[in-house]
Amino acid sequence: MLKKKIVIAMAASSLALVGCSVQSSSEPVDIVGKWNIEKAMNVTTEKATNPTFINFDKDGSVNGNASVNLFKGTYKLNGDSLKISNIGMTMMMGPSMDVEDAITKALNTTASVKAENGKVYVFNEANDTIMVLAK
Repeated sequence: MLKKKIVIAMAASSLALVGCSVQSSSEPVDIVGKWNIEKAMNVTTEKATNPTFINFDKDGSVNGNASVNLFKGTYKLNGDSLKISNIGMTMMMGPSMDVEDAITKALNTTASVKAENGKVYVFNEANDTIMVLAK
């Protein structure tokens, strides 16, 4: 009889633990703040003219440095869906235009994001990783 009670108690506690561990897949990714752009369109930013970054403000505005030029615009985050739009950018030339072009292309094709291990991964509509961001 005692064995039966122990088994029932263990089964009940296992079910309670399973219920607690389920997370909603629609929880929004917290992207607010300044992020270093480590990679865009498979191009690393190590040789960028200036440190590359993107800053997401709480008010829906976005700004940053794409290596040579500064950019600004707006973003909308809904769950894991991300859309960056209304992008304006300074128009200077510099030695790391390959990095600049990759970041510009990534900004114009964002579709979704995922946070994992302290980084944010940005994807396009085809679910290709187009940017890797780190704090």
